[in-house]
Amino acid sequence: MTRYRGGTYSHTVEKIVFADGATARTDLIRLNPNIEAYSLDFTGHAPTRPSRYRAGAWSAVPNLRARAFEAEIDWIVRNSYPVLGTVELSRRVRAAGIGLGAGNLAEHEAIAATQAAIWFFTNGLELDNRPRNVPVARRRTADGLVFEFDGEPQLGGYTVELESDSAVSLLLQKSSDGRQWEDVAASGLNLEAGRGRHRRALGVGTTVSSARPGRTGRGYRFYRLVVVADRGATVDLGDVTFWLNGAAAFANPERVVHLYNYLVAGANAARRATVPVAVIAERAAVDGDLVGPFTLQATDRAAITVDHADVVDRNGFAMEGPVAPDDEFYLRTDTGSGIVALTVHVPAGTDGFGGRVLTGVAHDAANSSLTPVVLAVPAQHEVRFDVTWERAQARRTA
Repeated sequence: MTRYRGGTYSHTVEKIVFADGATARTDLIRLNPNIEAYSLDFTGHAPTRPSRYRAGAWSAVPNLRARAFEAEIDWIVRNSYPVLGTVELSRRVRAAGIGLGAGNLAEHEAIAATQAAIWFFTNGLELDNRPRNVPVARRRTADGLVFEFDGEPQLGGYTVELESDSAVSLLLQKSSDGRQWEDVAASGLNLEAGRGRHRRALGVGTTVSSARPGRTGRGYRFYRLVVVADRGATVDLGDVTFWLNGAAAFANPERVVHLYNYLVAGANAARRATVPVAVIAERAAVDGDLVGPFTLQATDRAAITVDHADVVDRNGFAMEGPVAPDDEFYLRTDTGSGIVALTVHVPAGTDGFGGRVLTGVAHDAANSSLTPVVLAVPAQHEVRFDVTWERAQARRTA
């Protein structure tokens, strides 16, 4: 394979922001002939001239941290773009209970989230997925609730869940240091006794602390919701949420964040569920022309082929289709003492996990600093086992 210097005006380029404030641009790595890939090492270098890459196994990746996460990267590649189209990928994200809004993921958003999820495992880089409208700290005081934000957001309004046995008034205040407070204009709520969820929108500019030409104005780091009620009244403040004015909900595009969270969660679940492929023969014995039973240990169903033998059930009938994990199977053979090669074929479909990934690494040692890549091609995983037995007059253990 050959990798050329990346283009400047690709329509699938996206800029992402990490939790530490660092930024990076993402895009598919396109290898010749017509192979799409993702970076496996954020610290790797892009070539400045055409460079040869060779396909390899996971063990060929020079990034040592990445070698511990093959199961996670395998699941991400199988279950994201471009193996899945943006429409199908969007459907799966929504089916997982994650809202994407009215439209589907765009190609550049899917690529950015997928690359960020891969770097999370291979380099320990966390995408900034913190919602800006959620306070980083909340504390209760004698006057009400104080909220501290990461940054200085402008608020567009708030909602509050409240239960009271008498009339109560709420007022939002703002502060730069958490000590000196001033009221937010037209932010109050006058509520009757009872229980309910209440919403208050704020006027544009009411939470602006300073404005700069050509830039979004800054808000305040601290906000306080003041509660005013009759002496002896019982007031229970529940969940308080905010929405922003003049700023996105995240430092990254919202759909990129949602897909990134979906991929990281799915990859972690795949790691917990992945089972190394094995054939268990603890109870296997030779009985006439049958050898078994054997048990398949795998993450998902897999096809089994055997040289010079048939795969059958306990009654000697041929087993059609893939074998499920923990299912018993036998080998029927008319040979005497011998050995057969049994191969377990883990499918390369987009669903499931527990397979292998194909990588691409620089062809020669002089280019060892070039970024290793994972090919966006689901690979079938095949494991071969040698089964040996001896036939005797009496039943013998295989």
